[in-house]
Amino acid sequence: MDLKEKLKLRPGMPDDALLKDLIEDCSQDLKDLLHTDILTEADESILKELVLIRVNHNRVEGIASESFSGVSTSYLDDLPKSLRRKINARRRLPR
Repeated sequence: MDLKEKLKLRPGMPDDALLKDLIEDCSQDLKDLLHTDILTEADESILKELVLIRVNHNRVEGIASESFSGVSTSYLDDLPKSLRRKINARRRLPR
């Protein structure tokens, strides 16, 4: 099963064309972060998390904070520490 099919199993995923575009964008972002031209199978879990973050971010794009009836919600601005650790572990230094 390819990455797009795996992501489509999750609720709230966009249509095929948008999901394909998000996967391509996140693939390029991950290649830039890892300083590589080729992503391996080991990079797939990182790519999946990046796509999920991008999908969720697109839903709330432009919202800096939200408050309703005394309940305040804040949104993630950067990558989670756990994902950052995975990226740093796989990162290759530029030459």
